[in-house]
Amino acid sequence: MRSTTVDVHGPVHVAEWGEGPVRTVLVHGLGGSHLNWMRVAPELARYGRVLAPDLAGFGLSPVTGRRATVAAQRALLHRLIRQTCDQPILLMGNSMGGLTALAEAALHPELVAGLVLVDAVLPGPWRQRRPRAVVISFASYLLSPLGRSLLRRVRDRASVGDLVKGALRLNAEHFERIPPDVVEAHVQLERTRGRIPDNDGAYVEAARSIVLALARPGMLARIVDRVRVPTLIVHGAADRLVRVDAALDAHRERPDWDLQVMDDVGHIPMLEVPERFLEIVNVWLRTAGLESAGTRPFRPAGV
Repeated sequence: MRSTTVDVHGPVHVAEWGEGPVRTVLVHGLGGSHLNWMRVAPELARYGRVLAPDLAGFGLSPVTGRRATVAAQRALLHRLIRQTCDQPILLMGNSMGGLTALAEAALHPELVAGLVLVDAVLPGPWRQRRPRAVVISFASYLLSPLGRSLLRRVRDRASVGDLVKGALRLNAEHFERIPPDVVEAHVQLERTRGRIPDNDGAYVEAARSIVLALARPGMLARIVDRVRVPTLIVHGAADRLVRVDAALDAHRERPDWDLQVMDDVGHIPMLEVPERFLEIVNVWLRTAGLESAGTRPFRPAGV
């Protein structure tokens, strides 16, 4: 893995794997980073260079005066693609990153050869029961000062290692599937992030924008309807954060999209079961004829 920084109205940290033209762009979820893709990116790099940016306020990308809403992150992603890519890409997003990637594919299909939504935030039956801590946290994000206060209280009561392991346990169905070195990489990154200002503010702002987006299912349905590129939904059947019913509903609305539900897997299949995840993606790429780079003209890398 190599690290670079791209100026997109402020520094954006980007992890890179592979060589040649950019083929794949990976977008992490709420509270995530480029490390969420570390177990699958090297294999995806056999198709071409892979980029995994840290969105503004996450990973190693500071906010630096930018917004952290889903809409703002989508605009950042769009500019990043135009500055670093010169052909249509495979765009893959997890959770909030899936919603961000979905919106980019709907608004700018000329930049996207294929879309993979990994346990993505989608319109659907969000009324079902979730862990109490998740419900309380997301309710608090509607009132930003309360959300920040809650985050500070949690951070004050636990070590960085405990916080990271707790988050991974919530996201994965079987935490023990994630190797110790991968967990430690996330811990070390979180320690580094502690020196970046206003991380909590970015998290709360992004979470609040997700809640508000889900309160407008008609808008999300229109975004889903606008997507015209080959699309694969991959979803863990045991996801506690975005229930699998949301993926099933999206597939009923878009039966032309491919759907793969992974039994006994949580919210982050690319970290929890990377081999199974890659097998699904590789088969889909072959079936959809997307193993090679996009064929539509997309020129302006560096613009």
